[in-house]
Amino acid sequence: MNFISNPNVLKGGSIVAMATAFLLSGCGGSDKPAVVQRNDQACTDFDQLVNGDWYRSVQRTPGDETPDAFSDLPQQNYQALLTALEAAATSPLASENSDLGKLVRLFASQAQPAPTTTVALNEEWQLVDGMAQAQEIPVVMAKLLRVGTVLPLSLRTQTDKEEDVKPVELKLVQRNIDFQGNTVEARRDHIARMLIAAGVAADQAAIDAEAVERMEQRIKEPAASTPSSVTFDMPAFKQQLGIAANVEVDSATEAKLSQMMAEFTLPQWKSFFKWRLLKSFSAYLPEQLSAEEKRWQAGWQPQFLADTNVSGIKTPIDNRVRFLAALMPDTLNRFFVEKVIGPSKLAAVSTMMQELKQEMRARIETRTWLSPVGRDAALRRLDTMAMVVVQPEKWIDYSNLTVDANDALGNIKRANQLNFAEQVKSAGVLPRLGAKKGYGWSEPNPRYVPGRNVMVGDISMMLTSPMVDFENKPAFTYGFLGASILAHEMGHGFDASGLQAAPPDYPVPPAMGLASSDITYFKSMEDRQNQHYADYVKSVLGVNIPVLRMTIEDMADLTGLEVATQLAQKKWPGATAADQFFKGYASSHRNAGTPEELRDHASTAPAHAVDKYRVNGALSNSQAFAANYGCKAGDAMVRADKDRITLW
Repeated sequence: MNFISNPNVLKGGSIVAMATAFLLSGCGGSDKPAVVQRNDQACTDFDQLVNGDWYRSVQRTPGDETPDAFSDLPQQNYQALLTALEAAATSPLASENSDLGKLVRLFASQAQPAPTTTVALNEEWQLVDGMAQAQEIPVVMAKLLRVGTVLPLSLRTQTDKEEDVKPVELKLVQRNIDFQGNTVEARRDHIARMLIAAGVAADQAAIDAEAVERMEQRIKEPAASTPSSVTFDMPAFKQQLGIAANVEVDSATEAKLSQMMAEFTLPQWKSFFKWRLLKSFSAYLPEQLSAEEKRWQAGWQPQFLADTNVSGIKTPIDNRVRFLAALMPDTLNRFFVEKVIGPSKLAAVSTMMQELKQEMRARIETRTWLSPVGRDAALRRLDTMAMVVVQPEKWIDYSNLTVDANDALGNIKRANQLNFAEQVKSAGVLPRLGAKKGYGWSEPNPRYVPGRNVMVGDISMMLTSPMVDFENKPAFTYGFLGASILAHEMGHGFDASGLQAAPPDYPVPPAMGLASSDITYFKSMEDRQNQHYADYVKSVLGVNIPVLRMTIEDMADLTGLEVATQLAQKKWPGATAADQFFKGYASSHRNAGTPEELRDHASTAPAHAVDKYRVNGALSNSQAFAANYGCKAGDAMVRADKDRITLW
């Protein structure tokens, strides 16, 4: 069956007339049409033509993820980021009081020699020693938590999966730590060594270590079924944190803390808090403490761990960058954007996004299938759609943060306090769109947020690709980024406007307000596209899939490609630029999956089509593509009339 064929006149304002005018006229105003040189390879398998050499060059290690167009970028970006930070540490920027200057000083502070005393913890140590009664334990725990001490309770923010219309909620949960492994005696010996290094007498340290080790084990155990005779003062704890009284708390953890209040004495709680302070900040305390921590970690697994690692970050990175991501996440992203990517490329991306939005408007205005009511509704959606591209809605303000290059631990505590305050302030408001928690250089997350009608162009990681070159390869870059990423995400605002069909749990835009005739037409196009992809997967991969699986992403692919193609034709008329544009689009979807991986993707992926189809399947629907390469009806890269989609 021919999946990928040639229509005649299409309903819906096709771009074929414009494509033909540009590509067949020679672009010079001559009345004599130019002869289009047919490209057999392009008309047979464009993905193979563009990406074939790359596929053959890919070297895979068993267990590695499938290589794609962006696989090499996280490691490259990390090295570029680290190099830029090292250079900035000896530049005038390190002396500035700007947020970037503070980030650089924070980076430099990690190179300072280890302190000889624990004076940096004096305030917290005295706070613990000053407790006169057990009722003060919740308040002291809250104060220690604010500076970043790893404690049994942690404050978490909760957002809905797609950062949609649901405000941020706060929740108190048990902190996942691990102090298991080895023998009881070994664990107590380690605790005692840490306390002795902090100045506790050896005899007392041995007594304290026994109690602390028992407390650590109790934290892991389920709460007893019988109520405790002593209550952990949760209202006082919340008040000291600055959070509302109705913030949810893990009831089992609260019950466990109450039982521990009854079981352990005030002196034992003091020892526990001191131990946790030493464990939380050992890397920035006198050398004997950090040496003991290293000795312990080297001797057994698992280690004493806190769940501070960002999930999904697979690039090996050293603690210097992880340190910055934990303390000044927004500013680390900002440094990468401004100092590694640079203002010229940022301005070019912004221009491209605005041009794509204007081109979308032009297409909506010329869609003949839309009723006047539907056209007005689509234009309203476009005009009210916000674009958050590369940078978040707003950066976190660190103007109140003091960073001293000679005070690493003080910097940590002050940054933790500021970030904690930001977390508290976030409660009850919509999440900041585009925030990347310090790892914008590592993983992209472009998306459309339906309930807020926002296109989030989270692509900073991609901008360092050698394929993104606005000066020397503009048409290629518009295909690589504009068609496949930015216009695609903008297209999600219009992808399920008719039937509202989507996979389970997949966000769907609010109804646009199309007329019934528009919805009927839209549904016919959806059905056509669904069947086309299902037939392709069955024929090429031998996999049967539900016909309705891919509606939304396929529609966004087709919309993004059509909009960006029309824009590229206006900016760079001619066959050479068109060739570069289409090759850029194909390059962005290269994926070296094995046949088994492709079949698995087709069977299980909740939304996106296999990448080869995203290249050939989408381009086969484009009249401009067929005109540029001289493809004709019956070619693999020309859809049959019954399969062609004409929407946005």
